Amino acid sequence: MTLEDRVLHFRLRVLQRAQELGNVSAACRELGVSRTSFYRWKRRLVAYGVDGLRPRRKAARPGRPSSLSPVQQRAIVALALAWPTWGPQRLSLQLARQGMQVSPSTVWRTLRRVGLGRKEQRLLVLERYSADKVGLLTERTRRNLKRRKDRHVQASEPGQLVCLDTFYIGKLKGVGKVWQITACDAASSYGWARIIPACDSREAARFLREVVAPECARAGWKLRRVLTDGGSEFKGEFDRACRDLKILHTRTKPRHAWTNGFVERLQGTILREHWRVEFRRRYFTSRAQLQSSLSGYLRFYNDQRPHQGYRTQGRTPSEVFWGVAGRPEEV
Repeated sequence: MTLEDRVLHFRLRVLQRAQELGNVSAACRELGVSRTSFYRWKRRLVAYGVDGLRPRRKAARPGRPSSLSPVQQRAIVALALAWPTWGPQRLSLQLARQGMQVSPSTVWRTLRRVGLGRKEQRLLVLERYSADKVGLLTERTRRNLKRRKDRHVQASEPGQLVCLDTFYIGKLKGVGKVWQITACDAASSYGWARIIPACDSREAARFLREVVAPECARAGWKLRRVLTDGGSEFKGEFDRACRDLKILHTRTKPRHAWTNGFVERLQGTILREHWRVEFRRRYFTSRAQLQSSLSGYLRFYNDQRPHQGYRTQGRTPSEVFWGVAGRPEEV
């Protein structure tokens, strides 16, 4: 059992113990946790199910910049490819014999930075070279090349892959509970979003039928595949909508939310740049007001906001999705 599983089981035990005793304070005292933690875990259980109780993964801190010159880095990579089965310690010793004093940890960080940190990665480079130059193509090499070519999240043109996800905005006074469903085209970063009153498969299917698929068709793209997590809102009615529209529906692996990173980052951008600002500027009294505000931000995001990603290369998402002319004027 991993540490992550132990944390999950402990949190479930706290929630179950409180239900058995009928007293939250007594259960917290017995198991040595605070009431604040208890209610935070309870909210996550209600919102996301059992997987919501797993500890959140923390991003690694950025390391210090490399102190090696480009010439030294190329020398390390060249030696590692010449002797792909050598580890950092042996590579460091060999470099010292050549007059370059580099610690094993620096060698390893340099190789990891260029995707050669593991022995298997260096051997794969050798296999690919042999396949291209010598014609030596083993069955294992063929499988490795296919695995590298068929990436799980890859799109060369709009509509080839659209990622969807939902998140809970909150319970607003006078409005009630509010969710947002979001979609992001993987090839162009073009985004869609809608305010929904319930996070269920019916609302997700309506969003796909009424918003995403029609706009792809108007732009001249065939919506071929959608990627979602395993949430209940992407089952039932949503699966039927995908079959009716002849769309391939794929799901991420459990506890691999980063696989759906395109739409996760878009939701983070909307939360950071829009909702955290607008909720300090305005008081919303209806879902229609929320949708109007969200639609206004999405027009800015798609048509005007500068983008620097490798997919857009300085263009706006509309310029990629709709063409150089951008979004056509609505009648």
